[in-house]
Amino acid sequence: MTPKLLIVEDESMVRDVLREKFLQDGFTILEAEDGKSGLRTLRTEEVDLVITDIVMPETDGIELLVAIRENWPKLPVIVFSAPTNQLYLEVARRLGADAVLEKPLNLERLSAQVRRLLEPAA
Repeated sequence: MTPKLLIVEDESMVRDVLREKFLQDGFTILEAEDGKSGLRTLRTEEVDLVITDIVMPETDGIELLVAIRENWPKLPVIVFSAPTNQLYLEVARRLGADAVLEKPLNLERLSAQVRRLLEPAA
């Protein structure tokens, strides 16, 4: 079965790049423009992994991560943000993010993290 990724990012250009990258890698992609719509998607779709930005309007990535850990504790989550947001990145680590990356995203590194986190399920 094709793994399904949920990309949560408020910048459409970044979402587009991530969507294209992971479609090329053979994944099914779902998208959300903020944590609130990401949570709505998680309630209705089976997702294998979440990739989320931290700083977003509505519900941010930290709130999304907390909700995921409460409701889907085993769901792998990769969090990313600008290097200026070190505090947020550290908070995400402590709240149980499976991987924490800085922008600009290195797509090969991100892809390696996705593969690493999905390996047991594959």
